[in-house]
Amino acid sequence: MYVSYDKLDGKARCWIFITDKSIIEKKHLVSDCLKNLCQKWVSHGKDVISSFQLYKENFIILFAEDGISGCSIDSSSGLLRESLNQLKIDIEPNSKIGIFNGDNIEFKDRPTLIKLINNKKIRVQNKMINTTVKNKEEFDENWILEINKSWLINFIK
Repeated sequence: MYVSYDKLDGKARCWIFITDKSIIEKKHLVSDCLKNLCQKWVSHGKDVISSFQLYKENFIILFAEDGISGCSIDSSSGLLRESLNQLKIDIEPNSKIGIFNGDNIEFKDRPTLIKLINNKKIRVQNKMINTTVKNKEEFDENWILEINKSWLINFIK
């Protein structure tokens, strides 16, 4: 069952999807697909209270309140992929890290990013997208972090 984002409990779990291309031009279509997915989402015969956020050009964040099964999570991911495929949008692997360059986000793999930081091409004060958030509360508080306050700092010399 779709609810507006602000109605979700802070402990609602989240899943982050990175799209292969900008969703801005198709934002309304993507939103309609996601509302439809949330509206139909069930787990063990019960409606799943769910919502979503679209962030910048490439992020879809799906939220669901607790009590959902692994099968239900898998099926919702499959339905999301199918819906996006109809819009000619694919999901990228979550192995890429979104780093802010001004207002834009550039995606780097971890080894490349670490090398750029160690070579002083990117500063540890730069902001990044924290794709490790697990729920709405963490998303609201820690979605955007400085690199030096993130999990990534553990990999930097």
